[in-house]
Amino acid sequence: MRKAYGKPSYFLLIFLTLLSLLLFYLAEKSQMPRKAAFYDEKIAAAEIAKKAQEIIKQELAKRGYVIDVQNDPNLTGLIGQQYSLITTDRGFIRDKLVAADPNNAAVMIELFHKANLQPGDLVAVTLTGAFPGMNIAVLAACKTMALKPVIITSVGASAWGANWEEFTWLDMESALVADGLWDYKSVAASIGGGNDHGRGLAPRGRELLEQAIARNGVELISSISDQNPTGSLDKNIERRIKIFDREKGGNKYRLAVNVGGGLAAIGSTQNGQLIPPGYNARLYERALPAEGAITILAERHIPVIHLLQIDDFARRYDLLTDATSLPAIGKGKVFVQERYSITTTIIYTVVLLVALWAAIRFDFRYYIYRNQHLFVRKSQS
Repeated sequence: MRKAYGKPSYFLLIFLTLLSLLLFYLAEKSQMPRKAAFYDEKIAAAEIAKKAQEIIKQELAKRGYVIDVQNDPNLTGLIGQQYSLITTDRGFIRDKLVAADPNNAAVMIELFHKANLQPGDLVAVTLTGAFPGMNIAVLAACKTMALKPVIITSVGASAWGANWEEFTWLDMESALVADGLWDYKSVAASIGGGNDHGRGLAPRGRELLEQAIARNGVELISSISDQNPTGSLDKNIERRIKIFDREKGGNKYRLAVNVGGGLAAIGSTQNGQLIPPGYNARLYERALPAEGAITILAERHIPVIHLLQIDDFARRYDLLTDATSLPAIGKGKVFVQERYSITTTIIYTVVLLVALWAAIRFDFRYYIYRNQHLFVRKSQS
């Protein structure tokens, strides 16, 4: 190759530019769908969550309930009523529909691995009746990874949640255990709602929730007494911590998971919004305005998964946000991700480096000549 002694060729520079753009375009086109990490476990967890929905639908039918296709267009059986005697708060039906996506269980697998959980690890779980679909997702992931959840529930539910008066979340739990899907259920439960004692509910509503706790054989959490007829939220929080400590025996909790906005779990409604949805490795570093069971566990340097701001959570993990139709199991970035081909990317990089090397060789003498020429001119001046 004859080496240039004049100015570098503009044609050469244009060629290198076009070659770089072409190789960049080819590298982009090399992206191929590839299975995400823990793909098989994610599929298994989502299928278990789907099976749980079918069990609950069958139980609803046995009890004479009818699924409202307008409000539960996917016929999940996990969308309750707008109002009932055990409805503790308002709720947004869109969030309930998003929470009913079985693929949420796959995200739980990803988050559990982020916490480095291993089979047999102990997980502290606080649930409410607000998002039965998300409750199922958590427990399906526990089943898939052979974890040991210790569950405490606030039974009351916000609108569109598990607020059937004779078929609460505890009843759903019992149905799933009776069917053999898994062998764990709540070890204790409170009424939930205001003050964690059903403030805001009619007396009959509180009575129905207490009956649900009793018929499912679950330990009642209540601090109501003759001396304190309204009960104490702080006392109920303390009771939860004592139960968690009792149930762990000589083991340690490797993770805490909270679903919903139960006051005894998160401490206050403000905390529910301040704690980021998803995985929080260092929640204890945040200055929160109130203390709940989850924040107390976090102070022990236990990582926390918080599941309340459901829409934000779904967007973060590219899950269903238009809840009119559920995606098939295995669809979405949590299962399959577009990744570059390492081999072709290396080849394109080598091609570009060779082209740059050839261009430099082609104009090498020009640069030497130019620098020498400038040096001579400066010396003469």
